[in-house]
Amino acid sequence: MVIDGRNGVGELAPELLAAYASLFVHSWQHYAVQQRDGSYWRVADPLSLPQVAAHLAGRWTLGTYLLDRTSLCSCAAFDADGTDGLECLAGLAEDLLRAGVPTVLEASRRGGHVWVQLVEPTPAQVVRAWLMPFAQAYGVELYPKQDGLAPGGSGSLIRLPLGIHQQSRGWYPFVQPSAWGEWVPVGQTVAECCAWVCQQVQRVAVPDVVRGSCDAMLSAQHEPIMAEGGNALAVPSLLASHGEYKGERSIREWCRSQDIMTVIGGYVCLDHRGVGSCPFKEHHYRGDLRPSFQVFGGADQHWYCYAWHRAGDLCDFLCLYYHLTPQEVWRSVQQGALWQTVVA
Repeated sequence: MVIDGRNGVGELAPELLAAYASLFVHSWQHYAVQQRDGSYWRVADPLSLPQVAAHLAGRWTLGTYLLDRTSLCSCAAFDADGTDGLECLAGLAEDLLRAGVPTVLEASRRGGHVWVQLVEPTPAQVVRAWLMPFAQAYGVELYPKQDGLAPGGSGSLIRLPLGIHQQSRGWYPFVQPSAWGEWVPVGQTVAECCAWVCQQVQRVAVPDVVRGSCDAMLSAQHEPIMAEGGNALAVPSLLASHGEYKGERSIREWCRSQDIMTVIGGYVCLDHRGVGSCPFKEHHYRGDLRPSFQVFGGADQHWYCYAWHRAGDLCDFLCLYYHLTPQEVWRSVQQGALWQTVVA
């Protein structure tokens, strides 16, 4: 549902521009510019309202990073590619609404995006714990893709709505169902779509039960590891070998007892081959544009990233994903503080 990039663009009223930016821009310290091939170049300079106005006017196309330096986000987005992407997201939006989560639906070049706006900046880990089950149920991607920023990382990037896509040379509207059940644009110009979304959006808070669960997990992860005599143990490096660390069972034995496809599938959308988009985007130039991450079951359970040339077992994955040491992962597993598919 693309609209010719030469039509529908123009200057917005300042109050409408500010309202749009308050919905879709959270991290103002940097941004990205889309290139003609659809890729993005990160710009490590502050973003300004005039630059956002230029995006909406069609003079360039911007991508926004959903996480700020403290790993907070003020919105989330579900992304579905494919010819049935809008229909898939429409079903998802209905399920979300039944769960008390209002959304808006945006068309895209290969499908669409469902946007969820939050009442306040919220830790990405909390937002993902809340919304990931919906993404998994429909087999779509959830942004932000990380629970938190790695050192020097930028986090998830998504194109700002209503800008011209540099590959298709058109822009994509917000949509709603017509009386005949067809998906139609909410307006024929960028200004009309912008006004509609600013009036339509309802912000929502993460349920207290989800926040409480995440708080308990974080407390378990950050409680000091004590040696006999009450002294804190030295924390080994994140990528240290865990082969010699033992709890009630060794970590290697525990890893072998898990279904690695099921557990990692709780974090990454995998196809029938175990292939998906690498969750460790900070190690990929321009992100993982083509899925390069694969999980292997069987007797030698492991994962491998073909772009990063890095492999590991389940514990390595959890260490990298949660930024924990092997000891912290092991104790979190024993306390039931990690993903529900991980069992001690």
